[in-house]
Amino acid sequence: MTISPEQHTAVRSWIRSTAYPLTTVAPSAPLDDLRPLLGMLGERTAVVGYGAGTRGAHELFALQMRIARLLVAEAGFRAVAFDQDWTLGVRLDTYVRTGAGDPVTLLESAEPFCRTAEVLALVRWMRAFNEDHPHDPVRFVGVSPHETGPSAYDTVTDYVRRAAPALLDELESCYAGLRPQGEVAAHTRRYRALPDRRSWRDRARAAHTLVAAVPASDGHARALHNARVIVQYHELHDHDDDPRDPHNMACYERFFAENVLWWHEHTGRRTLFWTSSSHSAKAPGRIISFPPDPGSASHNAGSHLQDRLGDRYLSVGLTFGRGELATYTGAPPHRVPGAAPPLVESVLEDDAAGDYLLDLRKTGTPRPVADWLARTAMSRAIGPRHDPADDTAHHMTGGSLAEWFDVLVHRRQVTPARPLRLGAAP
Repeated sequence: MTISPEQHTAVRSWIRSTAYPLTTVAPSAPLDDLRPLLGMLGERTAVVGYGAGTRGAHELFALQMRIARLLVAEAGFRAVAFDQDWTLGVRLDTYVRTGAGDPVTLLESAEPFCRTAEVLALVRWMRAFNEDHPHDPVRFVGVSPHETGPSAYDTVTDYVRRAAPALLDELESCYAGLRPQGEVAAHTRRYRALPDRRSWRDRARAAHTLVAAVPASDGHARALHNARVIVQYHELHDHDDDPRDPHNMACYERFFAENVLWWHEHTGRRTLFWTSSSHSAKAPGRIISFPPDPGSASHNAGSHLQDRLGDRYLSVGLTFGRGELATYTGAPPHRVPGAAPPLVESVLEDDAAGDYLLDLRKTGTPRPVADWLARTAMSRAIGPRHDPADDTAHHMTGGSLAEWFDVLVHRRQVTPARPLRLGAAP
């Protein structure tokens, strides 16, 4: 993973000559500096996945928002999919479509890394866009089955009651005890504590099979996919702790991709997958190191999307040089030093280049640069814990920059993301 001084010089020279400078991270600023990204989209691009190696940087969240504004307003994207709970996504989608509900209260139910002022600003922007485009709205989609709530069961049951009432008793028998009563997290703990979870999982699958056999009418596709998300929930949590994959990430990655794809195929609209680079990179051999946890490898969501979509999937990676990051744990912000080798950020970071947008697929790339892009890379991946004295230990590896990303967005300096404040004006 080392780079020679000559190759280092060649890569930086290439970046300076080919990258597009980024002039601002202000979320509401004009989008002129980002507009070259439109030329990097293929006409057939169906899904763009993008994220950074951290969820704690204000500037990277702000750049994700600016990219969302650009792709929605000027490239016809009509969904922003988050790696958040499917049923929470439905409630947030109701808000961005109709204005019903309080986005602050809704985001309080999100994962900590989405309980931020930056994500709230995106949700409010989506609502404002839809007020101006009531007949062509942008949608909010959650693609995680982690805390599948009662509304998914209601969607399935209401459809069967309307379309095939004779099957309602059988469906309710399948779902007996499965539908969460009260807090979903407590329900999940009860499910995980069962000595044998197979009967619950199998009944969720039987319900999905039942709904699939109902003659299709208006609402069938949505009901069937809600039944599928219920199956995903039970498959996700039907596992025993494995030190090699303690959070069952292989399952998460597959379900993230499945749900993004379902939304795109169901609606026929271009979809933006807002997540972290560990999920969005095209990385079938991705290895994540979050010390002190052991490094773990899995086929990630971006690679599943690549397998299905080919060149219709575009992967955008956001990287950064130094600064401070929010922790979402109540601890002080992480201090992150300037990147040192073998992190790729140590080469991408260049005061002369500044902040920039870079197409990694440019033709005519000099041989030393192409060789560097194709080498096994180590890129920052910072989770809830970080040791600045052992910065390089927090990383993603198992592939190359050219394999992982089509486009890079680099920011030199970052500051902590802003935690969501209860009581903020709706």
